Amino acid sequence: MLDEFLKTPAGHAVFGIVIAVAAIVIIELNYRLFFKYVLDFIFALIATVICSPVFLVCAIISKKRAGYVLEEVPCLGARGKIIYLKSFAGIKRGIKNLPRLLDILGCKLSFVGIAPLKLSDGALLDDSQMDRFATRPGLVNHLVLRGYEGLTYEEAFDLDARYCKKRELFTDVFIVIKRLVLVIRGDGKSYLGETALSYGEVLLNRGVITQTDLQNAERNAEEALKNEEMRSDIKNQKYN
Repeated sequence: MLDEFLKTPAGHAVFGIVIAVAAIVIIELNYRLFFKYVLDFIFALIATVICSPVFLVCAIISKKRAGYVLEEVPCLGARGKIIYLKSFAGIKRGIKNLPRLLDILGCKLSFVGIAPLKLSDGALLDDSQMDRFATRPGLVNHLVLRGYEGLTYEEAFDLDARYCKKRELFTDVFIVIKRLVLVIRGDGKSYLGETALSYGEVLLNRGVITQTDLQNAERNAEEALKNEEMRSDIKNQKYN
């Protein structure tokens, strides 16, 4: 009876649903450790191919306006390592960050994750705030789901740490959908609260640090960047 039923259109549909549900369960159970990275790569590759005509147009505009195509901004990525995020030079609107699809392909970013942090802001963090670096930064900030207008950095860091521990499939899907809805509605990023400013600026405005402390953090960031570039040069010389 079962064999006969599976040969019918209804049987095919039921079998397909069972396989789909089983696949979703397997992906959900292994999402944080494996499938998040796989899905990031697959969807980034698809998006890059679809957007390739836009890439070409923006590259031409950037070359004409700035004399070069891509610019890179250093920030802190997973495990607190320095990464460089790409954007089109000479373009101001949100489309300038389209090359960050390439950063997802290069395993620097995820579609959904914590906010990339400036190097100078990282120099002001203490050990209790390092849990947020357990995952890659995201093209879409997870705070879109739980942030609000009065969000503080302390609350954001706590939410970052919670997100790093969970990283669930359906949560990420809902975050992307909610961000798209906000963009379509023309809403801003009020959910970022004070995190819309740099951490250093916030601490300075609160009176927690002085201008000298902020300048020292910026110098430490510049020194770390120089050391990173030096290591990169040595590595390139070694293998060239």
